[in-house]
Amino acid sequence: MVQYTTTVKATLEKVWQHLILKIENPENFVPGISDVFILEKNDDFVIRKMTVTTPDNTTTLTEKITFIPYKVRFLLVEHPKFEGYVDNDIKPILENETEITFTINWKDKTTQTEINNFELVKNAVEKTKSYIEENL
Repeated sequence: MVQYTTTVKATLEKVWQHLILKIENPENFVPGISDVFILEKNDDFVIRKMTVTTPDNTTTLTEKITFIPYKVRFLLVEHPKFEGYVDNDIKPILENETEITFTINWKDKTTQTEINNFELVKNAVEKTKSYIEENL
């Protein structure tokens, strides 16, 4: 498990609205995202397929996304190498400051080794923070 936390200069409700927006438009929040398709959507969850490009490779994955205030969980449904989930949690600090924490809990399907890519998580949080603060 890898976790990264920072503070966003926005209200809890604004940050929550952006996390909900992130479900259908992740390319605005996470580096390397393209070809996003919503396969299923209802009040309880969203099934999303997308492509992620890193300096090392390009991967297509499918996620089941659940969302209850103030947590969004991205559960891997189909991935060639990994299984697990990513949580996006928020909580209020002050009226116009919200703490945002991303936790990645992925394991290699073959070896069951935990993925400990701190830079991946940090970059995703920082891009999300920047996007929210620039689009209030």
